[in-house]
Amino acid sequence: MLPLVRLALMEYFPLSALKNTTDAAAKKRARRRLTTTLVLLLACGYLSSVYSFAMAQAMQGRQLLLIPALMLAGGAILGLIEAVSRGGMALFAAATVDPLLSLPFSRRQIVLGRIFALYFEELLISLGMLLPAGVRVAGMLPVSGAFWPVLILGALLSPLLPLGVGGVIGLFVQMLTARMKQKNLLTALVSLLFMGAVFLFSFRSGTMLGEVGNMAGLLEQKLYSLYPPARWFALALGGSWPDMAFFALCSLLCGLVLYALAKGCFTFFYEGVNATAHGKAFTMARQHKTGLVLALIKKELRQKLNTPMWLMNTDMGTIMAIILTVALGIAIKNAPPEQGFIGPNLWPLMALGVGVVQCMSLTAAASVSMEGKAIYAIKSLPIPAALWLRSKILVSMLPPMVGGLVCGLILTLLLKLPVYALPVFLLISTAFAWAFSVTELRLGLRYARFDWDNPTEVIKGGAGVFFSMLVTMAVLGVCVGLYFALGDWSLLLIFCLLLAFGALLWLPLKKNAEKKLTLL
Repeated sequence: MLPLVRLALMEYFPLSALKNTTDAAAKKRARRRLTTTLVLLLACGYLSSVYSFAMAQAMQGRQLLLIPALMLAGGAILGLIEAVSRGGMALFAAATVDPLLSLPFSRRQIVLGRIFALYFEELLISLGMLLPAGVRVAGMLPVSGAFWPVLILGALLSPLLPLGVGGVIGLFVQMLTARMKQKNLLTALVSLLFMGAVFLFSFRSGTMLGEVGNMAGLLEQKLYSLYPPARWFALALGGSWPDMAFFALCSLLCGLVLYALAKGCFTFFYEGVNATAHGKAFTMARQHKTGLVLALIKKELRQKLNTPMWLMNTDMGTIMAIILTVALGIAIKNAPPEQGFIGPNLWPLMALGVGVVQCMSLTAAASVSMEGKAIYAIKSLPIPAALWLRSKILVSMLPPMVGGLVCGLILTLLLKLPVYALPVFLLISTAFAWAFSVTELRLGLRYARFDWDNPTEVIKGGAGVFFSMLVTMAVLGVCVGLYFALGDWSLLLIFCLLLAFGALLWLPLKKNAEKKLTLL
């Protein structure tokens, strides 16, 4: 197993390739892989620092221990959803497993090596999220001697529980859809439904506004409802070793269950995951004459729908916005009058919140790099480069626009908002989607890379995605600040600023599109 573990580590830290390889192309690939790993760590650390600072303002004393627990829960939920969407293919895809089967490795070693590769990827995220949060808490709260050992042990163990549970679910999901025509799309849809169910489950009891005077209490209630192991981790940070032992035991058992199932049913899962879908993937009868833009949009949508990880990362913000809108709308509607919450007075802030939440997970920056080696075919097509870029922007904007319309409709029906509230929700979400889709596309063109082996490299760790997150966070902060400074009328100003911001970036890009495409 050790050679396979070493191989997995070399994938993330190809230092020997940089040192010993003389081929310039191989060195370039190694530098890019190392850069991607460092960017992923920096992105996680940046998000953790920003959110930890924001949450620390509303907490005091022992409540600060909720901050690392929240980071652990956030990483675990993302890991759980990703394990469902790609666990089977990551463990048993023929492209990665066949070469190993031809080498003198046992099936036990192959399974352990593949699980370790998945574990290490999530471990990077766990360390990047938990360590900055721990530094923030240690700087504001006198911590016990057990704090740092528990924090590091929690970071090491936290990927196992979501990987075990999500991996087992993902294996059976991909076995179920393997022989269907649109197996990748069905896998992504099942994963999205699973993600929605997880978030919806967290709001199953109580009301969103039940503890509005105690934000830390509200956060604690919802956090432990969403991810119960976070309670054990928070208590362990406070010095409770039995809770840490229980957390460790559950994590290790989940990892062992995934290993035992994958090893014991190796042939069953290998043949099932790599099964061929029934029916023909392409038939002339289904082809229609369409305009260039529509044809490019169909191509872009097909590529996105056939990449579950891309779909999950892109549309997570929209799903979260819809779920939070339903929960908040019901809570406001059912809130006692003495709490002073009047639905119609809150909807402009809700419209801004829907736009902000949806744009937290756009990954338009990855859409250029996702072309991979097919970029040479794109460059040879007799189509204007500006149309190719426009199709990527439109596909990126579609989910937030639909999400804004759905959220506005839900709140209009629940809270009996004025008739003009619905178009305001749609327009605000469209403006956010337009500005950030163009921003991320420009960054994606600037930091494009096409020599990846796994979509994770550009969807979660690409330099374009990382820098687009920084820009997105900065602009979102300005928009929220404008609202609280100017009130409801700032929505019109924010709308105009977002449209202008996107136009200023798009017009030069449109003019130089052919040159940009040539340089890729």
